[in-house]
Amino acid sequence: MTDKHLIKNYLAGDDRAFEQLYSRYRKQVYSYLNKMLPGQSAVVDDIYQKTWIKVVDNLRKYKDENRFIAYILRIARNQAIDHLRRSKWEVPVEPEQVDREESGERPSAELENREVMELIEQAVARLPDDQRDVFLMRRQAIPFKEIARIQQVTINTVLGRMRYAMDNLRGQLKRLGVEP
Repeated sequence: MTDKHLIKNYLAGDDRAFEQLYSRYRKQVYSYLNKMLPGQSAVVDDIYQKTWIKVVDNLRKYKDENRFIAYILRIARNQAIDHLRRSKWEVPVEPEQVDREESGERPSAELENREVMELIEQAVARLPDDQRDVFLMRRQAIPFKEIARIQQVTINTVLGRMRYAMDNLRGQLKRLGVEP
């Protein structure tokens, strides 16, 4: 059943329709928030709940011109940004990462896939907020046009942010001895 039909059914009183929507997108939303706010699981849980409450409260206003996941992620992003503004949040840096950078140690070129993925996630966490948002939304296969709507900027701005994010990630990984 399409998102449009599930929303229509939920608004007509079918709670199971919302359960299907929730099941369809819960992992993507939670993953997005975890990557946006790394190492802050309690905050992520709180924002995750607030996001879904806001989705339910505003579902009547949803227009089917966008993909539903883009709509949910826009709400999640706004909730996270509100939290960040209130807390003046900074990306936490792992102590071992600081030690590695200060000592000039470079990881071996034969890192396991898991280790490489951890390095990539750390690099993503250090991206400026706008670049990280674009990168994470593209990971969710959200089109650039939708990202532009979510961030309320032009598509050229979004494309530029993605390019800078990729350049930034390549630079960080290269400094760590990982060839992207």
